[in-house]
Amino acid sequence: MPVYPGIAAPSFTELATVAADGYAMTEHRLWNHTGTHIDAPAHQILGGATLDEIELDRLVGPAAVVDVSRLPPGPIGWAELEPLARHVTAGDWVLVYSDNGRNWGSDAYWTGWSYPDADAARALIDRGISGVGFDGPSPDPVDSTEFPLHRVWLGAGRLILENLTNLDLLPSRVDLVVAPMKVRGANGGPTRVFALSYDGEGGRNG
Repeated sequence: MPVYPGIAAPSFTELATVAADGYAMTEHRLWNHTGTHIDAPAHQILGGATLDEIELDRLVGPAAVVDVSRLPPGPIGWAELEPLARHVTAGDWVLVYSDNGRNWGSDAYWTGWSYPDADAARALIDRGISGVGFDGPSPDPVDSTEFPLHRVWLGAGRLILENLTNLDLLPSRVDLVVAPMKVRGANGGPTRVFALSYDGEGGRNG
């Protein structure tokens, strides 16, 4: 899994085995903003909501996939993003597809994705979206020290998903299930993210 610069890599220690102890148990250690994960407002906003305070209807609902893969990596202005995001409606998650999955495992992963700039982020917030997700490690460039775009999203109470994958397999609209660990007071956490799409007859196909 991608480990953000400056964050310790996860470790997994075998504490007991079936052969030796009659049961198996493992200790997992990781920072909560590692791999595919969610940022709650409390991640950067004083007094912001923590994960256990987020209602389930914020975590399960519609999503719009916005394909920006033909744009160069880096910030995207609203003039560029708006024509690609006309299918975004209130209550949606917005999944920003940059095709950065092709860079998985290489240094290019840390610079190869696109993200709305501050004005574009505010325009999406004004549409009433629930949250935003990226196939990259952050809504800010990794060399950021002030994290201004985190503060735009989280300051407006929006949730952030980082290090998503397989966005290239999705249609323009899906149902999304965001399933983080529910930990009291958590400012974020490792998250399973499921996208459900349906065929023309209402059957689930992905």
